[in-house]
Amino acid sequence: MMGERKQNEIVGKIILANFLEYGVGRFITFISKVEGLPLYKRLTQENIIIPKPLPGAKVLRQENATALAKVGVIARVKKGANFSIHYTQRKFSIEYQINDGKLRRRMDNLKLTEEEKKNLSGLLSKLRRINTRNMLVHEILKGIVEYQRDYFESNSELDLKPLTMAELARSISNFKESSHSSVLVDASRISRVVRRLSVIIPQGEEVSLSSFFAGRKDMVKRYIKAILNEERTDICNGRLKRPYTDEELRHRLNEGYGLLITRREVAYCRQDLGILPYSKRNGYVYRSLLVNFSKIYPFTATSVRNNAPICPGVYELCLDGNGIEYPIGWCQVFYIGSGKNLRKRLLSHLSSSSKNGGIRRFADERSCGFRYLRVSQGWDQEEERLYNLFISTYGGSPLCNRVSPKRSGV
Repeated sequence: MMGERKQNEIVGKIILANFLEYGVGRFITFISKVEGLPLYKRLTQENIIIPKPLPGAKVLRQENATALAKVGVIARVKKGANFSIHYTQRKFSIEYQINDGKLRRRMDNLKLTEEEKKNLSGLLSKLRRINTRNMLVHEILKGIVEYQRDYFESNSELDLKPLTMAELARSISNFKESSHSSVLVDASRISRVVRRLSVIIPQGEEVSLSSFFAGRKDMVKRYIKAILNEERTDICNGRLKRPYTDEELRHRLNEGYGLLITRREVAYCRQDLGILPYSKRNGYVYRSLLVNFSKIYPFTATSVRNNAPICPGVYELCLDGNGIEYPIGWCQVFYIGSGKNLRKRLLSHLSSSSKNGGIRRFADERSCGFRYLRVSQGWDQEEERLYNLFISTYGGSPLCNRVSPKRSGV
């Protein structure tokens, strides 16, 4: 008998562990099926099962809340006198309370068959699983909001504090005033439940729950990213002549943030961020001119027809992937041009009669992209300005620009 009970406990833990890993869509479907059962509806009408909101939990009243939920956003954190948690679905914010006295009286008054007892037991088991998950997520959210309060106030990654799942589990467990302190919260459960969930922070950005658990390496990456953002601004403004080396980044991390780190660790973190070394990390001045350009679209005939406007402007053709080595650094751009009709001009590069064989070879052999800027007047002068700035930045003209804009005209 004891062996069977132990086995049932193990099976129950496995079922709950899998349940905690459900994606949002699957979780919503599960609750919908449970609440659609005739037995659930009957017990709810008799006030034996009482769905109630979790303490402090609210539900968003907006049209796109359901759409947000479908992509994994479970809540929006709102800032007022204090931070509050507004769930994107009622199903995330409820706890099913059971009136045990009424349930016992009902079972005593009715002679239930074995099948009916099994159905009742199964329903109660499912409700307990839903309760455990919702209570666990609610406690995790409250713990994150409280611990990372500075980040929610500023929306600066530099204000994110290092936090492990084990530390959060201990913090929640030690908070005796919690109305749901009976729920077991440990690092394993936190890891399972936050994997595919995210929230909207007060500034309106979507942030994954897992991103709030930052280790030392994560913090180093955030500091490096912040320093290099400053680097880009300082180079554009002329306050800095060249990018920082990894050794200089190491010194700045130590002086600015008190981090003792080796140059090799800096290089590893920089590479993880996809940031080039200082010798290839240039072009800030040229790129600063592109802030008003469109996003990059695939350089194919279909994409050009769908995305390029029929109006004058300048455009840029680039590789999707590794860059091209120029005399001063690397860049993905291989052509800069302009035209009175951007769509027609771009399509001409892709036609069999194109006079620029270099562009055709890139388009045929590599994955390429284009972006554009509408210029109602003087688009040829704008092309020349962009072209000259490219040369001053990278020490040479784009690979497929065979003559300068000034000589080629429009």
